[in-house]
Formats: sequence, structure tokens, C-alpha cells
Amino acid sequence: MGAMALVSVAAGGASAQSSGTLMTDPREIAACLCLNQSVQRVEGTVTAARALYEALKKSVADQDAALNAKRPTVDTNDPSAVEAFRLQMEKRDDDQNRVEQDAYPALQSKIAAYNAKVADYGQRCGGRYMDEPVLKSVQKNLVCTLEP
Repeated sequence: MGAMALVSVAAGGASAQSSGTLMTDPREIAACLCLNQSVQRVEGTVTAARALYEALKKSVADQDAALNAKRPTVDTNDPSAVEAFRLQMEKRDDDQNRVEQDAYPALQSKIAAYNAKVADYGQRCGGRYMDEPVLKSVQKNLVCTLEP
């Protein structure tokens, strides 16, 4: 998403100028380029959080299937078999709690941060076009500081 925003902003050209304002200030262009990089970094954290969430959900579903298949075969007269089944259920419950209490809230938080960053980019840089010669000059020496 962030890359698409940069492409539309960096397009420049006479036809693009008619539909938005032209940025010529190198500091303003640098700020938008850095903000775009920030959007991409935050997008990466969303992707990682989503992958963790999906992996945990799949693990829980796989454990549910294994437990459901094993349940009818557990020898209830064998304490060690009952204990092993109970331990598998506890692991499944622990993983489900991790999904609900850790992974899902973390994913929601990352998505909210991403949405806020995209909104900031849109407000500050959206619908604006960068003067191509200034853009090229800024890109040569662009240094973006990391945000906290």
C-alpha cells in the first residue's frame, strides 16, 4: 500500500499537476518520502504479526483435530494415557489463550498503527505531486531517521 502511495505522489508531470498540488520544497518532499518508508516499515510489522496470528490459529485447529481423533481411543483405565491426553488438552488451551490474549491484540494494535500512519501520509502527502528534478535530487541524499 505504501509503495502505491509513493508511485502516485512521485508521478509528477503536467497532467498529474492538474489534479493535485505540486511540491517543490525539498524538505517537504523528503518528509513525504520518509513518511512513505515509515508506512512500509509498519506494514512489515503487520505482516509479521498476521503471520504469527495465523500460525497460532492453525496450530490450535490442528491440535483440535488431533484431540478429537484421539479422544475415542484413550484408554480411560490407563492413568498415563489419560494424563497424556490431559496434557495435550492443556497445551491446546494455552495456545488458544495465546491467540486470544497475545497474538490477536498485537495484530489489532499493529493494524491500528499502520492505519494511523497511512492516514498521516494521506493527509500530508496525498493528492500532491513531487517536482521531478527536486525529487531526484532529494532521493540522492535522502536520510530518514528511525521513529521511536
